[in-house]
Amino acid sequence: MPGAGQQATARAGFHRAMPHGAQSRVLIVDDSLVTRSIIQRIVESLSGFEVAASVPSAEAALDFLTQHGVDIIILDIEMPNRDGLDALPDLLQRSQQACILVLSSHCGDGAPASIRALALGASDTLSKPDRQFYSREFVAALHQRLQLLADGRRSRHDPVPVVLARPALTLCPLQCIAIGSSTGGIPAIHQLLTALDPRVDAPILITQHLPTDFMPHFVRHIDELKLRPVSMAVQGARLQRGHIYCAPGDAHLGLERADGQVRINLLPDWPASAYKPSVDPMMQAVARWFGASGAGVMLSGMGSDGLAGARALAKQGAPVYVQDIETSTVWGMPGSVARAGLASVILPPAGIAGFIADCWLESAT
Repeated sequence: MPGAGQQATARAGFHRAMPHGAQSRVLIVDDSLVTRSIIQRIVESLSGFEVAASVPSAEAALDFLTQHGVDIIILDIEMPNRDGLDALPDLLQRSQQACILVLSSHCGDGAPASIRALALGASDTLSKPDRQFYSREFVAALHQRLQLLADGRRSRHDPVPVVLARPALTLCPLQCIAIGSSTGGIPAIHQLLTALDPRVDAPILITQHLPTDFMPHFVRHIDELKLRPVSMAVQGARLQRGHIYCAPGDAHLGLERADGQVRINLLPDWPASAYKPSVDPMMQAVARWFGASGAGVMLSGMGSDGLAGARALAKQGAPVYVQDIETSTVWGMPGSVARAGLASVILPPAGIAGFIADCWLESAT
């Protein structure tokens, strides 16, 4: 993601590497003065955070960002003149890819606005109380999200040891692609799928960390790209070439062989992971059933879910493609694979798509 808006960055001279222990600067954008005042008090009650500014509109936020840098933007949706979702891409560019937390009453559990915000590049969403009553639970949730975003942002600037990519592989016909992602993963998935040559028709499995209620909207968002048939993974469904299958929120996406064909096998539990759905069982299933003819893609996300799955793929001789630190919202999941020396290539999402097409289409001829 970083890389856009380089002229603005050079002009304003902000967003140097943020050392551990530094204050995280927060910009609050909401048309309600009462809401801004309450959110400011909540932010400033969390150690390690300071409010850089509190402004009533997207236009005011963009003006502020022309001269000042911030690490996190708390953004409302409904505002006069220009709503938050419409302004979100410009705020990302002007802020040099600050983390954006969309705080809105429209971002309840499973709300389409939440998926749209994440697809546009927001790092997280949180439902704003309908009335001016902010419970302890809300304050704790806001504190938790801010801390996670600050920790993830600092990880972008951590020293990264140079990890040589795995040696060139002897490519087999591509039979299945497994994509894993979490925070920042939705726009990365969008970029990868949009850039992927339609002639690469191997079935694509996607595990994105999202609550169960969000999953239908996530699948609908991918389907609206009009690139390939997309569906929620269903128990026993046969994998079809050219199709995309997304893990549901209440089960892990596994595979099994039945009637001589590889089919979806939804797993209610996976004891080795705290996530549901988890990337590990999906990638391990691809390694088991497709071997070197499978491929893994690790996109932006916190933590290290998928590392065990990447090891299984690498052991079979299958490639593992990793999103680079510069374009990742959080280089946790991809970083863990890269640091373990399991990455075949480390590229932006569109670059991964191009690499897959160049390699696999050439091997197919």
